[in-house]
Amino acid sequence: MKHTKVKNKILVVLSFLLIVISAQSAKADGASLLIFPQTGSFTSGNTFEISVFLNTGGNNVNAVEVDLQFDPQKLQVISPTKGVSVIGEWIFPPSFSNTKGTIALVGGFLKDGINTSEGLISTIVFEAVSPGTTEVTFLSSCKILVGKEEGNNILSSVNRGVYEILPPPFKGPRVFSETHPDQNKWYRNNSPSFNWEKVEGTEGYSFNLDDDPYGEPDNAIDSYSASVSFEDVEDGILYFHLKARKNQIWGGTSHFKANIDATPPLDFEPYLESFTFTPGNNLLIYFGSEDSLSGIDHYKIRINNISDPKNVIFSAWIRQDSPYSFPTDNSGNYELEVRAFDKAGNYKEGKIQLKVINPFFIITSEGVQMKVIFISWWQIYILVTAIILGLGFLIFSIIRRVRGDVRVELQKEIKEAEKEIEDVKKAEEKLRKLRMKEEEAGREWRRLKEDLEEKIGDKNKPKV
Repeated sequence: MKHTKVKNKILVVLSFLLIVISAQSAKADGASLLIFPQTGSFTSGNTFEISVFLNTGGNNVNAVEVDLQFDPQKLQVISPTKGVSVIGEWIFPPSFSNTKGTIALVGGFLKDGINTSEGLISTIVFEAVSPGTTEVTFLSSCKILVGKEEGNNILSSVNRGVYEILPPPFKGPRVFSETHPDQNKWYRNNSPSFNWEKVEGTEGYSFNLDDDPYGEPDNAIDSYSASVSFEDVEDGILYFHLKARKNQIWGGTSHFKANIDATPPLDFEPYLESFTFTPGNNLLIYFGSEDSLSGIDHYKIRINNISDPKNVIFSAWIRQDSPYSFPTDNSGNYELEVRAFDKAGNYKEGKIQLKVINPFFIITSEGVQMKVIFISWWQIYILVTAIILGLGFLIFSIIRRVRGDVRVELQKEIKEAEKEIEDVKKAEEKLRKLRMKEEEAGREWRRLKEDLEEKIGDKNKPKV
């Protein structure tokens, strides 16, 4: 493929040089029409372009009429015009016939015409249809007109294009996988292997594994055998791309999809809805998980009787959707296991334990079921905390109230005591004054007694 591309580039350069040489000679000999490139190799099923140039030979040209012919068995026109053109105005719209193999381009130039050595008239897009050598040629009806009205035809030379149409590359080998056989299924095996049918005469294979559905391997040989294995690849939708080289040419690319999900679903725990009413002697147990890649496929449950740790009774795994109605007719300790499976077969397990005291009172790892009402532990904690706080507040209020009453009573008693003390002080003061009056009366009595005794003594004293 690389040699073909180099060859095409060389042919393009040589064709361009031929156009320049032709253009130089045409200046002396007259006007010319040229096809570029004149040669090239193109693969059947692909498209390619050729350009038609005008060399006026130093003259002012007023109009051109270009009629081309091609082999419709080898080529088909996709578009007769593409991109810019020196044509000032198309006298007739560009037309073509893929049945007759003809193209017609008729146009004129405004005012004094055009004088050019490399004027691009049109770029034509062809599709290569079938292998072989084919030509694109100018018909004898082509004209380069000078002068107004009918004008004079000064076309003196034309060239032609000769092209090699190559067969399409052989298809890529048929790929299959023993580890990931179905391209629409998910697998948890992250070490895929791929095999392919060996192509006769193959020189080697190039392959690649990525997340691009249209990816292409490079042009380096990676293997000479017809199998390859990968280990510990990342989860996701991956594509294996393969092509073979034969006769120094790389064939088409085969693609094979592998869906890999080795990651289990997200963690989850079965649960009971708070304050839900469940008719009959049953508990509604809910469960659910998520898987971001392949998605959840189904759930399985198993009920284990763990009343006797030495003799645990396991039930069979059964498919079950959420919620599960757990019967509570028989008392005992139970464990409900739930497995969430993704589409690759990975699973994550969640558990919930239940203690059936009687059909009206059940203790679970999630909370308590009383008759037909379930209350979770966190709601019980909140309720108990609220009750404790309420009782605490009530007790505090009572204590505060009692302390207030005691304080008022004490203040009242203190005031009464202070009043009594004040009364005592007043009584003591009165008593002190009475004592002072008593002492003063005693002194007065003694003085009067002494005066009386003195008077009586004077009376009894004998007169001399």
